[in-house]
Amino acid sequence: MQGEAMEGVRGEVVEGLRYVHYQLGANTGKVLEVSSFLYALTELLIEKGIITEEELNERKIAVAERLIKKFRELGMGAVFQEKEQDKYGFDEVPIDCESRRQLCKAACCKLSFALSRQDIEEGTVKWDWGHPYMIAKEGDGYCVHLDKVTCKCRIWDNRPVPCRGFDCRNDKRIWLDFENKIINPKLPEVFARKEEGTEKCP
Repeated sequence: MQGEAMEGVRGEVVEGLRYVHYQLGANTGKVLEVSSFLYALTELLIEKGIITEEELNERKIAVAERLIKKFRELGMGAVFQEKEQDKYGFDEVPIDCESRRQLCKAACCKLSFALSRQDIEEGTVKWDWGHPYMIAKEGDGYCVHLDKVTCKCRIWDNRPVPCRGFDCRNDKRIWLDFENKIINPKLPEVFARKEEGTEKCP
């Protein structure tokens, strides 16, 4: 009963935060537009001393791309997946996770990525309230939807596109030899736990 009440509160908070983050994203977009224009103008004036509208627009685009990357690194504004796809129609990578997760300790569940608008509107996948709309993590770096006892995903049928599309077969951080199930012995270091004493997959 208490769990249901908490989920109800969370739902209301999420709706409120979605509005706040929408406004935050809109404001960040305006700041980006103004900043990119100013930076482009400054660079060209310094480099040439002469400016044309065509040159300004070209430089504005280039500078905007740099600023977008910087804004994302600083966690400014709400972030969504760049290419939205219907996750239920997505062509998933064919990997037998069932027979491998006890070896890899579900290392892919420590990866960070942005959710899609579909994920957010669906309301099943939880996101990090401090970094909208990144996948929510536990203190040990694992996704909040991972069952630490079984190493299985609790929302498997509703999991995001990055989870469905992640191909670990050639990821040397995880496998030295995927076909022969030889794990990278440095895997614990690559995906080091952030906090000691946290339960992990067996």
